[in-house]
Amino acid sequence: MPVNAPSGPHIGMILLFALCSVAVLGLLMLLPQKIRRPIIRAITFLGGLYAAAEFFLPTYPQPTADNPEAIGNFLTPSVVPFGNFTNAILGWTVGLGVINLCQVHGKRIMKGAAGSFNSVAFFLSLILMTCIGILQKIHPNPLNKNIYDVLFTGALSNLDATMFSIVAFYIVSAAYRAFRIRSVEATLLLVTALIVMLGQISIGQWLTHWLPMTGFWHNIRIESIRSWILEIPNSAATRAIGFGLGIGLLAVALRIWLGLERGSYFDS
Repeated sequence: MPVNAPSGPHIGMILLFALCSVAVLGLLMLLPQKIRRPIIRAITFLGGLYAAAEFFLPTYPQPTADNPEAIGNFLTPSVVPFGNFTNAILGWTVGLGVINLCQVHGKRIMKGAAGSFNSVAFFLSLILMTCIGILQKIHPNPLNKNIYDVLFTGALSNLDATMFSIVAFYIVSAAYRAFRIRSVEATLLLVTALIVMLGQISIGQWLTHWLPMTGFWHNIRIESIRSWILEIPNSAATRAIGFGLGIGLLAVALRIWLGLERGSYFDS
């Protein structure tokens, strides 16, 4: 058996933990609101407190057999046994997305609404891809691998490329609306976009190819102007957006951690 292939006991443990998680969530849904809310807030606060404390507390050397040079604090040894929160959250997020899609398409099939054929195709594709993916991991023989490659590389990847190719036309339409000259800002955006696009293609670079490659006039070449725009003003704007996103993520994390977030699951 290959090293990466999950063994029978591992699969049993995964299924056991999945069933226990579903049972716990079902039990929480059955509890009254006045009992459910404190439990959720307490678990959320303790989990966030552990992650924050392990990150911010001072560190000191903790040599182990696998990593003699490890550095951590008294909470660090529990990170690996306790698990990775990010992977768990991502896994549940994918599961909720699949459940939501199944609910939407299942209702459409039950009602016989328009587009039911597409909903049937969704369920068939979901079941087929899931079964073949699991078989390819458990028994990676040539047959399962070839079927998986046909479904994933031959079908899904090409469908993704087709979808994003169609989205490109909407992006061009949005760019056209944004570049219409209606104000000073729109004019500046249009000129900047033209310089960057011309600096990316051979025809644009040919327009200033007669300028010398060294000295002051090298800075006037269109590819030099394009590089300056992307590296200086664009980097500053990207960092500003990154700071804004970071502050927003911190605010949302604090709201969830301190139990200030509201939603249907918490309030009803």
